[in-house]
Amino acid sequence: MKNILAAIAILMLLPLCAMSQSRQSKQLYKTGVELYDAEKYADALPYFQKSDSLDKLELKPASKNYHRALLKIADCHERLAENSDEEGNFAEALRHQTITTDIYKRVYGDNHPNYASEVWGLSTFYYYTGNYTEAVRLVKIAMEIQKKTLGEMHPDYAESLCELASYYEKLGNNNESIRLGNIALEIRKKILGEDSEDCLQSLINLASAYANNGDYMEAIKKQTTAIETVKKYYGEDNEYYITSLNNLAVLYVNICNYSESIRLGNIVLEKSKNLYGVKHPLYAIELSNQAEYYYKLGDCAEAIRLENIAMQIIKDRMGETHPEYAKSLFNLALFYSKTGNYNEAIRLGNLAADIRKKVLGEQHPDYAISLSVLAENYCMAGDYTEAIKLENAALKIRKNVLGEGNIHYYISLHNLAGYYMITDNYDKASDYFEQSYKLAKSFVLKNFFSMTNKERTNLWNNLTFIREKLPYAAYRHPDSTLSALAYDSQVFSKGLLLNAELEIQKLIEQSGDTSLANCLYKIKQDRATLDELYRTSAEDREMDADSLQKAIDNAERLLVESSKSLGDYTKNLSISWKDVQKKLKDSELAIEFATVKDTATKQQVYIALVLKKGMTSPELIKLFESYDFWDVRTKEYYTTPKLYNLVWKPLAEYLKDAKTVYFAPAGQLHTIGIEYLSNENGDIFAEQYDTYRLSSTRELAMEHAINPNKKATTYGGIRYDFTEEDWNDLQDRNDSIQRSFRDIPKMPDNLRGGSMVYLEGTKLESAQIAALLRTADYRVNEMSDIDATEESFKMLSGSGIKVLHIGTHGFYESEGDMENAGYKFYTATQQSDEDRSLSCSGLLFAGANSALNPSRANEIPEGADDGVLTAKEISRMDFQGLDLVVLSACQTGLGEITGEGVFGLQRGFKKAGVQTIVMSLWKVADEPTQMLMVEFFKNLTAGQSKRAAFLAAQKAVRQKYPNPLYWAAFVMVDGI
Repeated sequence: MKNILAAIAILMLLPLCAMSQSRQSKQLYKTGVELYDAEKYADALPYFQKSDSLDKLELKPASKNYHRALLKIADCHERLAENSDEEGNFAEALRHQTITTDIYKRVYGDNHPNYASEVWGLSTFYYYTGNYTEAVRLVKIAMEIQKKTLGEMHPDYAESLCELASYYEKLGNNNESIRLGNIALEIRKKILGEDSEDCLQSLINLASAYANNGDYMEAIKKQTTAIETVKKYYGEDNEYYITSLNNLAVLYVNICNYSESIRLGNIVLEKSKNLYGVKHPLYAIELSNQAEYYYKLGDCAEAIRLENIAMQIIKDRMGETHPEYAKSLFNLALFYSKTGNYNEAIRLGNLAADIRKKVLGEQHPDYAISLSVLAENYCMAGDYTEAIKLENAALKIRKNVLGEGNIHYYISLHNLAGYYMITDNYDKASDYFEQSYKLAKSFVLKNFFSMTNKERTNLWNNLTFIREKLPYAAYRHPDSTLSALAYDSQVFSKGLLLNAELEIQKLIEQSGDTSLANCLYKIKQDRATLDELYRTSAEDREMDADSLQKAIDNAERLLVESSKSLGDYTKNLSISWKDVQKKLKDSELAIEFATVKDTATKQQVYIALVLKKGMTSPELIKLFESYDFWDVRTKEYYTTPKLYNLVWKPLAEYLKDAKTVYFAPAGQLHTIGIEYLSNENGDIFAEQYDTYRLSSTRELAMEHAINPNKKATTYGGIRYDFTEEDWNDLQDRNDSIQRSFRDIPKMPDNLRGGSMVYLEGTKLESAQIAALLRTADYRVNEMSDIDATEESFKMLSGSGIKVLHIGTHGFYESEGDMENAGYKFYTATQQSDEDRSLSCSGLLFAGANSALNPSRANEIPEGADDGVLTAKEISRMDFQGLDLVVLSACQTGLGEITGEGVFGLQRGFKKAGVQTIVMSLWKVADEPTQMLMVEFFKNLTAGQSKRAAFLAAQKAVRQKYPNPLYWAAFVMVDGI
């Protein structure tokens, strides 16, 4: 009986215990929630855990509160994961997220979208810890669940797609990354709108993938769009803005605009410091990026300093097996290599390679780049066998993973070509040089169309392989393959930047698209305005020069993007030696002169690449070394056979059956009339052969449009001194001149050098030439005296004239001399190398003496042109259709000699669109020059070709003035 009563008593107490237990669980849960809401997640966890244990004892699984505490435990771990992520402790974040994901699997099962979201989150932390393979596996699981339960047009599915694209990028599969990224972007556009945060993330990721795939201009386009969206909707103090700016900085490195990369990198660093703090791994990664930019700019000391700081943070927060730590080691290896410390570079490079091999695998592009850089260091240290072995391994990986069209594959080919050349394995060297040239050329042409002028220049200046290494390789071993490549490299590279710009302009002009034509015109006008701003002190400028420069860059990028559909601008840039050969007749010879630096003698060597009809390939002939050239005194050039023997005598075998010679000069040959050199018998080369000086023999394979408009303008008898009254009347005169140029529409919106004295001979010369042109039915405007202003010359832009003759003073000075003289028309501020060079040469027009005397510069009215027309100003003009320009002035053929040609008046007029230029190589005397010019136009208007008319005129002058000083100064360029 007692036992029965005891049992009854226990049964009666059970509900009270359950009620007590339930109250305890609720209280524990409530306390946990209070701590959770106060963001004390670690403190809240024990309360939720105890509450969950009690709930499991009391409640049935079907109860709605059965999982309430357990889900809060998951929430706490998720928040702790986020906090660890923000602190840069990714391993701890991964631990917490793993717990959260396991709980969601227990609660919802493994086929629920909530579980998929947590699996997706878990994948991101594997990504941050460098385990990209596991990240891919997990996000694919999440995607499959989302696809089944939510469908493919759901934001969560698009997000997983986008994340998978990022992981594939890290694994080096850029093509798959781009494919998936574009799918995700299209889904997000349709369901969320183009300005959504998700679309923004897709753009940022796609930009990075395009960059890794070598499509830099598409990457810049997408990244720029992303930055504009971020600024518009989210401001500049957020992770998106930092990431976007950083990506853009990296892209500018890829197109060699290092100063812009550093500028953007400094902004990124400051914002990263404020957002993350200076001990966060993401701040360290930005430091590492900035170190790379300084290395590219040549400041290795600063690069090493920044990288060491970054590496210590990454080591402390991410560990020594993380890919970012390997990247820091790799960067330091690069930097030490640049300083010549190859042993340290090899040590660090091997450490980086080992980490990448273990963590990323042997087929990862980052492992390949480690091998490639190690190869370079072993080569510099003299271990060529190891260099070849490592580079071949890198080449194999890049071929398998990136494909043969990738820029990194080209780098391996190019490096191997060099290593095989060093080890005298010329057969393999030739093969690799040929492959790498094709890829490099393709890369340049692919990217040039979408680049601004500045970006093209930066990229081309860093691709020395084409214009320098190929000719040197052929010089070292002139086999048929290398000689052909050397000839092609010269045809491709001489004037490449100039011709790329002209070809794009030609497409626009021939398209008939007025909006593009107007955009092109406005860019030129804005550049001219920018030139004027740079001449003005910063405090006196009416607008911000930097803002205008950015506007020009943006307009130019938009213009070239819009022009892509107009046609193929690369046709004339892709001309090869075979195309040139097809245009040659049996008795014709084409010569590309080039210079190489002999690494053994440290001397510059002049070579000739010769091409005739019937040759199986061009042939290379060594001409002379620079010390041979400098041994010939200037006064001996045309009076003795010394220089002839250096330039032409080595080519005697090829000249035997030739009647016509086309040649493109290089180096100092640009400054010498080598066509006027004479042999031991006194025979002048240009009289033995029909000789044509060309900017490139590519000209032979190009088609040139014929201008049907027989319009001409002549300048001569210019008055260089203006009175105050002359300056005041300037605008009235210009208006009058404008009216006199009836068919030239106004655009919208005793030596001919030295002291700028009046040149009496140019007045008569100009008048005689104008009269001769009129006999040939030309409509001629004669400009002279005070009417021959710089403004009147600029009115010719876009007028479609066919012939232009200018008799005046010309000048060419060094940059240092220009700055020391204090000329206001010259300023180096914010100018490119080309623009600075073009500012050092020019022509003088009415009133120029006021500008040439700094103490008189205040005489020039504000806003008026000063009478000094620089080559840079000419380059901003439109002279399309101008068939012949005759520069009857001093030193008009001089300028800075570059791989592109001569940066002087020749360059300025060529950029403006001129075909043939007659110019002088030194200061010329008035009377012989007048005779030469009049005779030339007399012959030309009588029906002779440009070249024949010019040579006959020279011969006439030589009969009266035998001294070469008087007749050999002028040369004709591209007179075909």
